[in-house]
Amino acid sequence: MTATLTERTGKASAARSAGGWTYLAVLRDTAQRVTVCAFVVVVTFLLVRIVPGDAVTALSTTRGSPEARAALRAQLHLDEPLATQFSSYLRDLAHGNLGQSLVEQGRPVTSIIAAALPVTLCVVAGAVLTSLLFGTALGLAAAMRPGRIDLAVRTLTTVLLTLPPFFLGLLMLFAMLHWPVLPAGGWAGSWPDNLRFMVLPCLALSGYLSPLIARTVRQAARHAVQEHWVEGAIVRGVPRGRLLLGHILPNSLLPVVSLIGYNVGAMISGAVIVESVFGLPGFGQQLVNSIALRDYPVIQGIALVSGLFVVAANLLTDILVRIIDPRVRRQL
Repeated sequence: MTATLTERTGKASAARSAGGWTYLAVLRDTAQRVTVCAFVVVVTFLLVRIVPGDAVTALSTTRGSPEARAALRAQLHLDEPLATQFSSYLRDLAHGNLGQSLVEQGRPVTSIIAAALPVTLCVVAGAVLTSLLFGTALGLAAAMRPGRIDLAVRTLTTVLLTLPPFFLGLLMLFAMLHWPVLPAGGWAGSWPDNLRFMVLPCLALSGYLSPLIARTVRQAARHAVQEHWVEGAIVRGVPRGRLLLGHILPNSLLPVVSLIGYNVGAMISGAVIVESVFGLPGFGQQLVNSIALRDYPVIQGIALVSGLFVVAANLLTDILVRIIDPRVRRQL
């Protein structure tokens, strides 16, 4: 009876300890993500102002008088000290106000982001789905067929890793000039017509993530094949297709979840460049125009929203990994 009581007390203490560590882990992760968001706000605000020139210089013509430029700079509050501008930005940000465009005066930054964000999210989501399908198929083929197929897959992934997404996009544009199977750029502006314009950008962007997923799945599948439970399933006569899809594949996708979640930032930055190549009205085109015209509020708004999406994706990845893999929960 005493042993039973001691065992129950030990389990209760372990449960309280685990709960405490989980609570501390949540607080630690939250603090880290708040720090990242604050870092994005400060660095973006400073970097866009380090670049020579401002919106007045970019918008003014050679015929603009110094007095007119000074008046416009005062109207846009660009003549104020940097600390005053930053405090005003933080005050507006605390109220959920990203400010107004300096170029398109009177238009809120939120409306500009709301128009461009869906395009970028569609490109990123399409590229992730494409990468998941192609990368998983290539990784499983390489793991299950050692030899020529494995060598071919490893060679293909190496080549793809050396080619940046924008270069793949340029190659696709060149190919479409000779074989106009798909639109070489632009945006239909309505669904489902937009799907045809998304194919090439998604394929170009997936050139970054597909080889990473293929290599990860290949390595995980090769480890899974060597496990005793796989040998037992083969002995029991489990069909090859069922063994592959029902046993090996699920155990190979866990590291892929982490891989995708922690590469969202790279996918968003890659989408910005790919959108500029294909002329899509997403964050890429808007960011290029805003940088050229020194539209500080728009640049800051796009950087902040992109950073928030990366932080949210990393948080969701951590949650999914802890739900899928009980070993991670026991390590907290």
